[in-house]
Amino acid sequence: MKCKCTDLLTQDHKVILRCLDVLGQMSVRTEKRVDVHPDDVEAVLQFLRCFADDYHQTKEESALFPVLLQSAAGQSGPVSHMLFEHDQERSLVEGLEDALRTKKGMDFVYYSNRLEALLRNHIQKEDNILFEIVERSLSTEQDEKVVSEFEKFPIKQELFAALRNLEWKYMTKSA
Repeated sequence: MKCKCTDLLTQDHKVILRCLDVLGQMSVRTEKRVDVHPDDVEAVLQFLRCFADDYHQTKEESALFPVLLQSAAGQSGPVSHMLFEHDQERSLVEGLEDALRTKKGMDFVYYSNRLEALLRNHIQKEDNILFEIVERSLSTEQDEKVVSEFEKFPIKQELFAALRNLEWKYMTKSA
């Protein structure tokens, strides 16, 4: 049985949530004044930029959303809302980058917490609302077309190794 486009995006969401767990631990440590190595923060930012944005959100924006808008007349509201949140996420990542560059720990905590809350909520909405609309609206052929388009997006495998290392460092050790 072939994977549906929503199955593939849900798999991406699980990986993004793992990154958010690491970011959350970094934020807690920073708040407690426990050192978080700048290279680790940069690795999380790299993951968010390359996987969450360049890979995942770009697949949604360029492959899924246009097909969904064509097939689900009157469903532009949820798609517009998702696009708005994608832009908010990008702005919060920029805030994190600025906090790292300027070495402002409390700004890092602020942007981390905002990004984590926004992304977790966003993923919840996509998984439970938007993907239901997709399932109802796309024909099998349209879904296969979206999956085929998804396959054109390359993924850097080294991102997964970096995430596993960060998980080991931040999720298995106490702060």
